[in-house]
Amino acid sequence: MFDYWFMFPIAIAVASLATGSGFGGGILFFPIFIYGLNLSVPEAVGTGMITELCGMSSAMFAYTRQKQVEFDLALPMVIISFPGLVIGLHLVASVNPAIPKMIFGLAVIFCALWVLMSIKETSVNTKANLLVEEIFPWAWVPFLGGISSGMTSVGTAESVLPVLDRLLKIEIHRAIATTVVVEACVGWLATALNIYEGQIRWDVAIFTTAGVIIGGSLGPMVSRLIAEKILKLIFSVFVILAGLQMIYKNIGYLF
Repeated sequence: MFDYWFMFPIAIAVASLATGSGFGGGILFFPIFIYGLNLSVPEAVGTGMITELCGMSSAMFAYTRQKQVEFDLALPMVIISFPGLVIGLHLVASVNPAIPKMIFGLAVIFCALWVLMSIKETSVNTKANLLVEEIFPWAWVPFLGGISSGMTSVGTAESVLPVLDRLLKIEIHRAIATTVVVEACVGWLATALNIYEGQIRWDVAIFTTAGVIIGGSLGPMVSRLIAEKILKLIFSVFVILAGLQMIYKNIGYLF
């Protein structure tokens, strides 16, 4: 039971740095689980989802109390994400393991490039209380994000936030709060399905979930000690390198 105790301090470090820079912890946990702990892809996805769920659920309740959530937009995106998630969880257990690894590599590179572009932006969004009809043209985005999350544990938040922030121009704190609610709801369903399928490594999850709860509370302190733009730059470079390595190691197994 204590073979993976070292994941506790690693999870604290990952969560504190990730929340301080705006990245989701799953971006770093997935390659750690695959290459560091030799978990199978379904186990890495299941363990990563329950790990991220702990931090997202806590944040969801906090944002709800602050009345920052655009529930009229969050609810349809959650509903649209669910079928994509189920499809992704089915695919990850039945397709060539190299495919979800390649998808993960491409997804995290996209996320890192998006964060890099946001570093130079100075415009401030101010929209709030948008109509539900405004999400309809982008309904395919959370669906694809759900598929990616089901296959790699990364995708829902990384696809929903750009829609709310860049396309719908919602005030950034409300955009983040709404994204957190969508990710948390998707995480609860994914975790329930992963428990049913027996795809969670509890000997690992017990330490990572405890670590991210602590690390998530340290994120704001890290962001005050180190400039946010520097954290984003460091993480973006690291994530791009990790994504390229994932693609390089698995592209040969596709054929």
